[in-house]
Amino acid sequence: MWLIHMTADGNFKVLFRSCVRGKNFDELETGRWRLSGDVESLHVQTVNGTPVSLDDDYKILTHDGGKQTYQFLRTGFVYSSRRVDDKFEMPSCETIS
Repeated sequence: MWLIHMTADGNFKVLFRSCVRGKNFDELETGRWRLSGDVESLHVQTVNGTPVSLDDDYKILTHDGGKQTYQFLRTGFVYSSRRVDDKFEMPSCETIS
């Protein structure tokens, strides 16, 4: 699962959480985003605080104020996301495993 916070000034933070036997394995990425037509580009600058330089492009398939469906252009994989409240926190793996 993932939770991304994208700001209007083009910055983002995304927390990825994998669950293995009820334990959290988290990864935090930060970077910059931009939108050009229907393609959203992410430039990852850090992973768990370590500098990196990764670029990913996603084609936005559908979008409204609460949901978005988009395709990772490198693999063709389609994702769906939805807006959550700013105070939302990802559940621990203990509660969902």
